[in-house]
Order: sequence, then structure tokens, then C-alpha cells
Amino acid sequence: MLHFKKTKTWPLLLVSFALTFLISLCVFAALKMAPFGTSSILANDSAVQYIDFFTYLKHALAGTAGKAYSFSNSLGGGMYANWTYYLLSPFNLIFVLVSRHALPVAMLFVTALKYSAAAATAQCYASHHAGARWYTLVFSISYGLSGFLVANFLNIMWMDGVILLPLVVLGIDRLFETHRIMPYVLPLSLSFITNYYIGFMIAIFAVLYFGWRWAIQHQTHLLRKIGLFAGGSLLSGMLAAVVLIPTYFALAASRLSSAGADFSVKALYSLLDLPSKFIPGSFNFDQLSNGLPNLYMGMIALLGAVCYFLAASIPVRERLVSGGLTLLLILSIWLNPLVLIWQGFRAPVWYLYRHSFIVIFWLLILGLRGLAHLPSVSRFRLGMASIATAGCLMIPTILRMATHKYVTALNLTLGGVFLLVAALLLYSIRSRLLPQKWLVSGIVILLVLDMGTNAFTSLKAISFVPAADFTVTSKVLQAGYDDAKKLSSGGFYRMNADSQRSMDDPYQYNFNGISTFSSVLNTSTINTLTNLGAIGSAGRVKNNDLTWPLESLLGVKQLLIVNTQSKKTGTKAYQQVASRIISNPRYDLSAYKLVGHNNYFNIYQNPDVLPVATQIYRKIPTQVQANPVLQQNSYFETLTPQANQTMLTTSDFSGISVDNVKPLTTLTNAVATKVNKKNAASITLTVNPTSEQQYLVMGENMRKNMAISINNIPVKNDPDTGSKTVSMPINSTKPTTITLTFNRGLNQIDLDHFALYTLNRTAFKQTIATAKQEAPQQRIQNGRVTLTTKANNSGYIMLTIPYEKGWQVNSKKVTLQNYRGFIGLKVPTSRSTFTLTYHTPGITQGWWLTIIGVLVAIGVTVYEYWPSNRRHLKQTKRI
Repeated sequence: MLHFKKTKTWPLLLVSFALTFLISLCVFAALKMAPFGTSSILANDSAVQYIDFFTYLKHALAGTAGKAYSFSNSLGGGMYANWTYYLLSPFNLIFVLVSRHALPVAMLFVTALKYSAAAATAQCYASHHAGARWYTLVFSISYGLSGFLVANFLNIMWMDGVILLPLVVLGIDRLFETHRIMPYVLPLSLSFITNYYIGFMIAIFAVLYFGWRWAIQHQTHLLRKIGLFAGGSLLSGMLAAVVLIPTYFALAASRLSSAGADFSVKALYSLLDLPSKFIPGSFNFDQLSNGLPNLYMGMIALLGAVCYFLAASIPVRERLVSGGLTLLLILSIWLNPLVLIWQGFRAPVWYLYRHSFIVIFWLLILGLRGLAHLPSVSRFRLGMASIATAGCLMIPTILRMATHKYVTALNLTLGGVFLLVAALLLYSIRSRLLPQKWLVSGIVILLVLDMGTNAFTSLKAISFVPAADFTVTSKVLQAGYDDAKKLSSGGFYRMNADSQRSMDDPYQYNFNGISTFSSVLNTSTINTLTNLGAIGSAGRVKNNDLTWPLESLLGVKQLLIVNTQSKKTGTKAYQQVASRIISNPRYDLSAYKLVGHNNYFNIYQNPDVLPVATQIYRKIPTQVQANPVLQQNSYFETLTPQANQTMLTTSDFSGISVDNVKPLTTLTNAVATKVNKKNAASITLTVNPTSEQQYLVMGENMRKNMAISINNIPVKNDPDTGSKTVSMPINSTKPTTITLTFNRGLNQIDLDHFALYTLNRTAFKQTIATAKQEAPQQRIQNGRVTLTTKANNSGYIMLTIPYEKGWQVNSKKVTLQNYRGFIGLKVPTSRSTFTLTYHTPGITQGWWLTIIGVLVAIGVTVYEYWPSNRRHLKQTKRI
């Protein structure tokens, strides 16, 4: 049997959990987050993405939203990657149990719970190696409130892997000590299941840690241990296969967005192309220094890590190997080629240093061992090391005060004080200047102040969303969408609105929409919609400024427009909703029918909306100019047997005048150049009065480089990619004025795709009527489409549902095709009924591997723990 010291360690487990939880709540209360104030813990992605997914989780588990497939996922999409990236944490069950309006408060407590759980698992690791020593609390609390967890409070789905990392490493230690693999297999497989992205990073570190354990001391039965480690890692992958395999297929189909991992040969060659990675801005100390807040681990733990390399009682061989691994981990934050490995061969988007929790945990391991061997560090070395550490931290920080907003005189002073007190306390313990219980009490107090202060000052610099911004806005929008649903005549349809809380409103309010913001959003969906005139970028697509013809094509039946005539305009709720208007004025509303209203929204219905499935008579030309109006024309031209008149045709401006701009002979794709580079410049255009609907198209460069106004009303811009299409005023008596003003500092602007288009209403109405008449009978559900075609049909059907490989059809006579990003069907020309069903790619293979893995794991557990098979365990070597 393994002879542990009889000192109980479980009280320290409770202390580390409770103390971390208390510090977290005190910090949140000091920041006045609900329920302790009017602010909230929501910020950035947690405010506009994650909280919507948690609401979707409530809908899905209640059976009111699609689980495997959802039409809230933009125009429709498989949901498996969303589940495995955002929603598989067991902590998320708390969100299911509370009301939607209480979600911000629930997220605060879940965040504190995850901080505390990370401290508790770290305490398990520390207690296993050091028993009930005082410095185990330094290890655990420093980990639970580390810079990574504090800085990534909003990326709440990453924290489960951080919680499990100490258990994975402890499992490797147990493998070396007892030759048992299940203590390693279970936490590693859970890290893959709860968040495959963070699990991938943990798997890399597991290999490095195993190598370190092998290298620091002589190992008996080495080949056996390598075999057990490799087998345990493989078994972990098998247990998590039901998550990993379908997720890989989903990410591969979406061309692997920022959350995924690209394991392709092309990605590997890109990684090996090292010279191209060492470019200005990629290989410098700024990248390292910018990540230092994420690496914060407390002054006591930091000095402990320094002491590790100075302790005479630690073998030189071990210190050299540890130094090499430390250097490698530090460089992995500094050098882009190494960063790419940790990120799954994919450059991170926005949030950098995502694997810094690995570096923190490693340094804390060194700190734990260093504090354990503190008596072997001479007082002279300890003093000089403290001075050197202060210099290495303070001097670069002072030099960067002007360029790094998080570096303030107060933070610098507090850091210096904490470092000085930590050095004095460690020096006193080393020299036994005072009773140890006094010194340990001082260290615990310093630890609480140090980690709490860092958390407070770090979070104080962030702009948090007021609690009412979520609760009030959500209540109003939910009422608006509920009213719209009541006014619908049934059947499948999509909805749109000119005001939204976030791009993930379809998840929040459980309706079929257009917009989505997700790190695993299918790239094909983004490209299809942006080509048609939506605005989007990596991981997102937006629903603002869509044309009436485009909404008709996409099946947008209902439209919610903020009610400017409401008697509630002076209320906070109305102002919240009005402040979130995303679209420019909809001058084409005369085409819609007002069917209802409430205090905040007018509800319109589109009489010309097309069904999801329509007959098509010809394919869209392969080469279509990158212009959203021309794209829309091409789709509509396929809907009738004969090519009718073009839906949208170019119109000339009736007048043009320039101010400090060289004369222009044409506008579309022309280059506008200043005459005098120092002065302002603008172009003024006029449009003759008309009763026909017109749209102004401007390319992405124009939106970024010009301020544009229509009749002196500024056109709202958008930072994401894609051309913008805005409706023009309909006025039969007064001309419309368009003003294009150069942005400051720009001397030349490409007027890419800039043009005025007029809708041929007669041709449009005829096309809509024909398409509706010839459309197949259809029943649309999440992940299931049943169609009945007419006799003597064209033989081809298009569905405005994004094409994915998971769709299957139950008829051999029907062929699935990718029709420029949408589902296309080649069908018999005779009347027929068939069903398309969505099956998550890879789910069957994943389940079979997981089932086999579970059976193997049960067998291994019985073998390792059955009394007759227990092997004599060697005594654990203490730190």
C-alpha cells in the first residue's frame, strides 16, 4: 500500500475552495455586479454570444428548439460543434434551472464556482505531493485566481479544462507511482468532452509533463510506462470520440474557424515555413509583454518558482531539464510557430495567449517544489533573487507605462509592495525570525490581498454591460417576437428586425432568423449570405440592411420595426430598444403589410415572401460579379421558365458635383482622387424623383473610407466585410441628395461597385407569383424537410437552406447538390414525395468508438482495482 502521511488534507481542500469563492464574490461585489449592484458580469462575447447559447440550451432541453439542427443557426445549420464548444460543461445545468432574466447573476456565480473548482483540483495535486503544508494553499489559490482565469472570465466555456488540468497531471504522476492509467484517462477524456479546444492543449502538455517526469530521475520499467501512457491517451480519445469525431467533421466542413484545429497537410507545411513566420511584429518582446497579465500567478508563487532553480537540495539534472521546459513554454507564447501548435495549427482570432494557463500551472509546479525546498536556498541567494526578480518585473513595466493601458502607477506600486512583503516573509520563514504560525498567517493574508487586488484591478479596466441592458432589452424583444408569432398564419418562415440585442437573438428568442455569431459557424453560410448582400466576417453574419427582394428570396415573412409613434418613447425600455437599431431607414416598407403593433414594435408581413423550396429552371452562372444586387438578379432569373426582365437595373444619377475631387467621367469602380491633399473632399449626387423603389450599393472599401449620407441622414456603417445595400427614399416631388465625404487622411478612394439600382416591380411580382405557384408542397422542421413535387416539374429544386454534408434523402431518385451554397435537388419530373433528414456527420462512428472505449475502460478499471489483481504500490516520493 502507498503510505501517505496521516495528516488529513481534506480541510485544506475546503479552505482553498471557500477562500477562492469568497475572494471572487468580494471582487464582483466591489465592481457592483448584479446581484451586488447595477452592473453585470457580461462583457464582449459573453454578452453577445455565450448568454444566448445558454438560453438556447434551455429551449433545446425543453424540446422547443432543435438539438442536432437548428434554423436559429443563421439560415439553418448543424448544432453539434456549438454543443461541443459552448455547452457541454456540467456547470451549464445551473443555467437551465434559472429564469432567463437571472442568467447574468447565474453566470457570476458559475464563474466564481469555476475559479474555486480550479483551486480545489490544484489543491488535490499539491496535497498529493506535499501533504498539508502551508505552501499548498499558495499553489491552489494562485491557480484558481490566476491571470488567465481572471482575464478570461468571459470565456467561461474554457474554464472546465483549466479545472481538469491538475487532475490530468496528477494522473500522470499516479501512472509513474502505481502503474495505473485510469486516474489519467478519466480527467483527460473529460477535458476533451467539456471543451475539445482546451483539451487539445492539455493533451500537448501531458506529453511534455510525461517527458519531464521521465527525464528528471531514473525510471524503472520505462517502456512499460511509455506504453501505459500511450494506451491511456488513446483510451481517453476513444472515450471522447463521440465529441471529437463529429466535431472534426463539422469544423472541416466550415473550413475550421477560429475555435477549431486544422490538422491538414497544408496547415502542417504552413507551420514548417518558419522563415515566413519571423516577420516584424511577430517576433518581438511586445507580444510577450502584452501577455504578462494573463500569466499573473502571485508574488509568493513567483518567488517560489525562482527559489526552485536556487535550491541546492534539488538535483542539478532536474533543474536543467525544468529550465529547458520552462524556456520552451515561455517561447510558445512569444514565437508564432509555437503558438500555432498550441492553437491546433490555426492562428487565434482576437483573444491571444489562450494556452497561458498551461504556463501558469507549470510555473506553479516549480513554485510548489521551490517553496518545499526553501530551507536549502541560502539567505544571500534568496535576497539577491528577490532583487533580481523585482528588477526584471519593474524596469520593463515602467518603460512600457506609456504604451500599455493596464500599467498604472497604482498597479505598479501595489505590485512592488506585494513583492517586497512576499520576499520579507519568505526570508523570515527561511531564517526562522518569527514563529512559523505568524509567518504563515501573514502569507495567507498577503495571498488573499495579492490575488484579490490583481483580480479587481484587472476587471476594473473592462467595460461591463449594465444588468438592465440584458434584462430590460430581452423582455421587450421577447414580447415583440411572441406577438409576431401569434400573427403568423403558420408554416415555416423567417423573421427579421431592425433592432436586436445581439446577433444571436434567434437563439435567445427561439425563432428562425438570419444573423448568427458563433466561432464554429459554417464558412459556406457566411460566404453565401455576404455574396447576396449581408454583412459578415469570420464567425458571424448579420441581418441589417437586407433588401426587400432578398428578404423575399430567403423566406423572411415578418419584419419588426421600432414603433416611433409609441406612447412609451420616454421609457427606459423603449430607449434601450431604440438604441439598438442596426438598420438604416427602411424606405421600402410600403411593400410590406402592417399587421400589428405593440408599445415598442410595428409588425409587418411580406406578401411576396417565397417558400423555402422553389423550382429552378437554370443554374446561376459560374462567374457572377461580386455585387449583391447582381447576385440577387441571378437567383431570381432561375425561378421562371423564361428569363423575365432583370429585377434590379442600374439608374443614372441626375446630377453630380465635386468639392476638391478631380473630375469623374464615371462612378462605378472609378477612383476618386483629391485635388489638394490637405483639404477636405466630397462628392454630391442627386437622384430624380421617382415612385419606384431604388437601392444604393457601395463596396466594402467605400464604407470604410467615406462618410455617406442620404438627404443629410448619415448611413450607418459596419466594421465587418461585405458590400452594403441601402434603400433609397421614395419621393415623387423632391430629388434625393447623396453626399460622399472622404475620411480624414485619405487622398484616393476606389468607388468599388458603387451604383444606383431601380427595382422593376412588375417583373419582380410576376416572378414571385410564378415561383409560388410552381413550388412543391413542403413541410419544414429543424433537421427535416418533406417535399411533394408537382407533375411535369422542371426537375430541379433549390432550398434556401445552407448545403451541408449531413443532409440525406430517402429516395434514390433524388440527388443532393450544392447549389452555390444552398441545397439543390435533382428530382424526377413526375410527381413524387420524399424527405430530407439531417444526420450529424461522424456521430455513428463517434458513438461506436466511445462505446468500445467505455467497455475497455471498465475492463481496465476492474483489472487495476480488483483485490486479487492489486499490485504492491511503491511509497510516494514526497517533494
